[in-house]
Order: sequence, then structure tokens, then C-alpha cells
Amino acid sequence: MSLLKTIKTRTNPKNLIDLSMSEELSPPETPIRNFSGSPLPPVPEGMSKKQWKKICKRKRFEETKEKYYEVRREKKLKARLARRAKIQEFLDRGEEVPEELKRKPRKNLNQQDSGIKILIDCSFDDLMNDREIVSLSTQLTRAYSWNKRENYFADVKVTGFDKRLKVRFEKDLENSNFGEWKNFEFVENATLPTENAIYLTADADDTIEKLEPGVTYIVGGIVDKNRHKSLCYNKAKELGIRTRKLPISQFVNVHGRHVLTTAHVVQLMLKYFDHRDWKEAFESVLPQRKLEETTEGVLQGNPGDGSDQSGEEDKEQDSEEDIDDA
Repeated sequence: MSLLKTIKTRTNPKNLIDLSMSEELSPPETPIRNFSGSPLPPVPEGMSKKQWKKICKRKRFEETKEKYYEVRREKKLKARLARRAKIQEFLDRGEEVPEELKRKPRKNLNQQDSGIKILIDCSFDDLMNDREIVSLSTQLTRAYSWNKRENYFADVKVTGFDKRLKVRFEKDLENSNFGEWKNFEFVENATLPTENAIYLTADADDTIEKLEPGVTYIVGGIVDKNRHKSLCYNKAKELGIRTRKLPISQFVNVHGRHVLTTAHVVQLMLKYFDHRDWKEAFESVLPQRKLEETTEGVLQGNPGDGSDQSGEEDKEQDSEEDIDDA
């Protein structure tokens, strides 16, 4: 209780405190500190502590990002050299190199056109916080990576590319040359096609059986930890666009939160064309932690699972390997 609210109803004069001493007895205000423990400058008038911390954090990153990138490059180089050394050990012994040590080439020179169009609807900028915008940008770089590495590629277009997402690419990912990405276009126009188009959302009643060339498949480009229920479904219905959900429940049991990232959905669709087999695509693309194999050897799913294209927050940094050779 504040000393200014000292109870004065007691008759014992020892319990009465001189108000003039209250300021001296009040505990000093605890300075705001950043994550490293260093005190931050005073909070500007009219700004919350949370906002001020974000601004200071961003400023510190701008001041130290060159050193951060240098350390990250050094770590990647050490990991690359260690991997090469392991590979050489197998070769020296005349043994086959394990699959986990092999890497796909950054570009698949034998790619074929899948014939489909994928449209990533990124018109939900105002519904995401700054961290989720960063996560979405990471997913887009990975979607581009899959589109140039898989055996089949699609004509991918990112719509609603403006506001913070655009700033993120132009400022922090400027070296990615995203404007020159092959088969991957960024446009500010957020208008969605209504003819010969299907919006993929877990809230749809009907399941998509196969992917057909000539059709535009729309994926919701949003990271919101499923805060906004039925967002993409309601938007599609309002625009008169057909909706479908991926057939996850027929093949896999998704553990944890029942959502897939935008990058996973794009990769799943590309992988489907290898053998026109959804089961094989799911098993190949989804992380093992999300899959559970039954005793019968068939992957099954929960009735309420979702191929919700709202995505999940990705905590990893953008992969240089994904974006350094557009």
C-alpha cells in the first residue's frame, strides 16, 4: 500500500506518518532494462513502455546487424566444413554417403511445369504483429526455394504485397533480389480471381481430391496462431470463390496445433505432382513430429484436423541458402 494512503484512524500517534516524508520514503522507480540487462533511455512522453522497448530493440538490431550476420556466416561455414569432412570420411572408407548428409541442388535443372497457379493472399497485414510479419516473409522465401528445387514448379504470385511485408523485403531482405525471382511474382494488387480458382482453407466442407492444371489455387498468407477463425473461408465465400481443404485427415495424424505453414502448403502441392499421390506428399513434406504412424502402417488423422493456411509462427531466421541465388 502507498505511504500516501496510511491509515490515520488509529489513535496511536506512532502510526501517523508525516506526509512530507512520503516522497522520501517512496521506493525509487525501477529503470526499464532491455533483455541484456542494460537500462534503456527514458520513455518518451505519450509512449508506452512496450512500444519504447520495441523501438529500442529495433535500433539495437540495426546497429549490430552486420556483426550478427558475420557471426551467422561463420557458423554456417563451420557447419558446412564439418559436413564435408563427414562426407569425406565415408568416401575414404568406400561407403555410401548417408541421405541426411546429402543436399538437393539449389536449382533443379530438370524441373517440369505443373500447369497450376498458386496465389498467396497476403492482404492481412493489419491482422499481424511485427514478429508475425517476419515469420511470413520467412515462409515466402522458403516457398520460393521449394518452387525452384522440387521436380515440378508452379506459377506463384504474392498479392497484397504492401505495407510492412513489402518494407520487410525492401529493407531487411534487399539482398534477396526478390523482384527477379523466377516463377515467383510480387504484386501490390490484392484483387483475387473468382473464375477457375479455389481457396484452400481448413474450414471448407469439401476436400480437394486432385490438383488440376489451369486452376489457380489460393493460399492464405497470414501468421496469426489461429486467432482469426474462418478468416480465409469467410473471405472466399464473400467473393464467391470455391473453397476446398487438403485431405490431411485421410492420411496423417497431425500432432500439436492443427495448422500448416504457407510454405508447407506450397511444397505439398508441388510434391503432389511427383506421383499424383497425397499420402506420399504428406509423408515427405510434413515434419516427423507432426506425424504418427499406426500399427497397421497407415497414417490416419483426426476428424477435426486442419489444413488451415493461416500458418504457424516460424521462429527461425530467414535462410540465406533459400534466397541468396534468385
